[in-house]
Amino acid sequence: MGWLNLVGILDLCAESDDRRRASKQQGVVLLGVSEIKEREICVRRVVVAIGNGLLRYGVERMLQLPSEVEVRSLPGIVEALSDGLDEGDVLIALLGEVDDAMAAELRRNEERGVRIMLLIEDDDLVDLPKVTGIRAGFVKINGINEDTLNKALAAVARGNVPIPPELAQDLLLLATRRNDAPRGQLRLTPREQEALVLMVEGLSNRQIARRLQISEHGAKRLVANILAKMDCNNRTLAVSRALREGLYERYVKSRGMN
Repeated sequence: MGWLNLVGILDLCAESDDRRRASKQQGVVLLGVSEIKEREICVRRVVVAIGNGLLRYGVERMLQLPSEVEVRSLPGIVEALSDGLDEGDVLIALLGEVDDAMAAELRRNEERGVRIMLLIEDDDLVDLPKVTGIRAGFVKINGINEDTLNKALAAVARGNVPIPPELAQDLLLLATRRNDAPRGQLRLTPREQEALVLMVEGLSNRQIARRLQISEHGAKRLVANILAKMDCNNRTLAVSRALREGLYERYVKSRGMN
């Protein structure tokens, strides 16, 4: 299950309140939604780099950005990488157009502060291994509209990592179908339990640090300890296990974090 790395999958589901409640009852947690102010996009430049011209045009038409935000349209990821991406830029690309070499470059750019949002089609789950380790937002193309796209873009620009219910359910189904080796009893400290709850709720290390009133370095150390104890090599795997095994609900109740 180590290839499932969907850190930063975005909340793009324009659902009714009833469907949102149903999603929560099924064990799917909407992450960071309350922290995202609709259409408040704080970013200097958005680069739309999609080889599929029709999709690229559609994304451009749906963007609703402040006048001071620069929008650059390019016919692919290679062109975007060649053109140069700066810290704080948001790159919008199609997951199906990412190859291994591009993924390595995207990973380096993400590490130096470039925000990445990858559009994902229903059949693109098989391409997820290519982007392992990249902290990126994922938006499902099916059903996308102006509201969901711009809400997702705002989330990526803020560094949030919410998970849309549809994709979260897909991940949980995939996870439960795999024959994982038996695990020993998980032993997290009270502080680590609190940090795991905040991870599931989509908070970044900086946000966890503020919530727990510790340094960002301390938050990073907590997250690293959690991943090591859970035998997960990234946040998404840890979140998936926390949801699947009921750890999230248990720690919320035990730590009084309702």
